Amino acid sequence: MARKNEVERTVQYWRLVDARDHSLVDEAPWDEVLRELHGSRHTFEIEGREHAGTVMPLQVLQEWKDSLSLSDVPAARSRQNDDVTHGVVLAAGKDYVPNQEDISSGSQKPMGLDGANWSPVDNLFVWHLPFGNIIGVLAESTSSSRAVKYADWLTRATHHRYSDPEFAWTAQPVIDKARANLIQSADRLKSFVYAGEIGDGVQEARGAKAIFLGPGRKQPTALRIEVKASLVQGKSDTVEDQEVLLDWFNDTFGSLDGTVTRAQVSLPPRADQPASEVDLLHHRLTRKTRVPLALGTTRAFGVSSAVSAIVDAFGYDRADLLKLRRNTD
Repeated sequence: MARKNEVERTVQYWRLVDARDHSLVDEAPWDEVLRELHGSRHTFEIEGREHAGTVMPLQVLQEWKDSLSLSDVPAARSRQNDDVTHGVVLAAGKDYVPNQEDISSGSQKPMGLDGANWSPVDNLFVWHLPFGNIIGVLAESTSSSRAVKYADWLTRATHHRYSDPEFAWTAQPVIDKARANLIQSADRLKSFVYAGEIGDGVQEARGAKAIFLGPGRKQPTALRIEVKASLVQGKSDTVEDQEVLLDWFNDTFGSLDGTVTRAQVSLPPRADQPASEVDLLHHRLTRKTRVPLALGTTRAFGVSSAVSAIVDAFGYDRADLLKLRRNTD
């Protein structure tokens, strides 16, 4: 099988809020908090799974300096060192070790661990934005922990900082309703995922009904239908197929009438806009990115490359995130 030098992942933005009522909290001095946590592995059992967080310093690249500048951020908390930023690796224990395969013979054997003190993990990479109690997260795999687990870990790791013993962090997605307007001006799509319900027992989603019901087909009581469409790598005519995809989505699913449970589209880059993902139901602010893999025998991506990918994505989304700094709608 062909070996990749990078993998595609999605950066998600989440806001840390008070877990009791989801209210905003005064912006924390995250530089100070993470410096305090740096140097130790902080481990807690969360919902029956061990979660260990490690803070890693990262040298600020020249191309990040404008994004990390606070000159246009009112009442911002100043950074302690403009040349260093910090990422957090939240490693959750894994029950098994993946197999590896000889690509010539097909023989398989387990990946090796380095000793009795080593254990397989799934990583969630986290970076705190310089404003808004907002984090960018990137999951190593589908079994990595999620932002809400990181908020739980953060509460436990920093409990000594809170005067209120009942205080706890939770995470909620950063919402940008203006992102939905991008689909109105789009002329092409790279992919979409749509899901809706049909049947006598639900409020039928028009798009799902249109592709399911035909002559002689019996009306169901309640079904959920999910459709995923994307270009075929190496075979699709890039422009024409993307235009066809957009037309089909708009004609069949675009109204979002009825019980639609999922509607996400990926837009290709334009002259004034990089490639974007738009959640038409929840307007979550996310960004597709590519994470370089370590070359050689490991084929893994490390802290530096993963956190760098989050900071790079933040550079594209900074203006939108700054506008949403104090907005939870």
